[in-house]
Amino acid sequence: MSTVNVKPSRSASDSVGYALYGNDKDKRTEHVQTGTDRAAAMSCSVESPWAFVARAEALARAHGRKNELYSYTQNFSPDEFGKNDRGHVQRVNELGVKLAERMHSADHLVVTHADSAGGHLHNHIYVINHDNLTGKSLQRNTSWKNGLRQANDELMQDEGCQALPSPEQAKPDWSQRREDFASGGFERILGDKVAASLRDKRSVDRAGFTEVLDEHGVALAETQRDGWTYKMRRADNGKLGRKKASELTPEFTAEGAQQIFEFHENNRPKEQSNEHSRRDEERAAGDRAELDGVESVGAYERRRHRSGQQADEGRERTEVVSADRDRGNRQGGAEGPAVDLAAVRQQVAADREHAQRVRAESRREAAAERLAELDRRSANESSSYGFGD
Repeated sequence: MSTVNVKPSRSASDSVGYALYGNDKDKRTEHVQTGTDRAAAMSCSVESPWAFVARAEALARAHGRKNELYSYTQNFSPDEFGKNDRGHVQRVNELGVKLAERMHSADHLVVTHADSAGGHLHNHIYVINHDNLTGKSLQRNTSWKNGLRQANDELMQDEGCQALPSPEQAKPDWSQRREDFASGGFERILGDKVAASLRDKRSVDRAGFTEVLDEHGVALAETQRDGWTYKMRRADNGKLGRKKASELTPEFTAEGAQQIFEFHENNRPKEQSNEHSRRDEERAAGDRAELDGVESVGAYERRRHRSGQQADEGRERTEVVSADRDRGNRQGGAEGPAVDLAAVRQQVAADREHAQRVRAESRREAAAERLAELDRRSANESSSYGFGD
């Protein structure tokens, strides 16, 4: 069972950057250091996400279009697909690809997330605003009422998935609602910080949520008239800005946040158990790799000694040597030199650690270069759009 929604995007780079790295500074830094991203699964109709971005930007410039792509979110029920099941994650990603191909004859990027605040699997489906068959901008399935709901429901039925009995338009979550605000503007920056705070596993109640918000420089206030309101110092004039939660997204209201608090609280014992299992598996994998390395080197040494022994025996058949010399060769060949397994084990571990460092450094450099480019583009867009109210 899934719901779907859509928003146009004027910045392919910003949309894709958010899907891959998020906008939380600490998380972005972590991804750079580890060479990772937010994607639980990803599919792209061109060679890479950044080739996809470049194509979207080039086509928009060439045809004078304001919208570079359309951003779809496809949310699945945790009762049907579990975020910790690798097979379910891949299946959800495949359903996103099938929806993109069913809707349009256009290039697409599908990023599956398993880190939502509510704990459900969902797809970010980005489709370039260019029909490859007609050469025109996208005309169909660009709104919930204009074919999108029907296309998604038909796909669910064809794929044997649950379909909503009485479809209603899903309220946009923050990943789509942010498209309505200027890049670098007050509302988008504030919303990104609130969303990151809600995803934090420490946000199991209002008190914990408030502490996490404070780390991001955001304050939470409540009044009978407006409900929850978020406050943050503005970057343009240094004054304290505020925004009602309901004007950002229903996720940020007291009711929406409470559902996320309950999810974190209920999921905490399971997460701790999974973390212990993961660490045990990593230790076991490391032990197996080390043992494999030692055994491989030991096997090599044994083969070398056997080869030496066979060569000695061949020479014995063709050469005449003294009995003492012959006996000495056979004894030496049988014993062979001693193998220092401790030294071999240490060398194998050092080689493996060096290879891991080289790979990690390469990933960090590539991610850092791309994030720097995203930051530069965001700054340029901010200066051109201006800050929101």
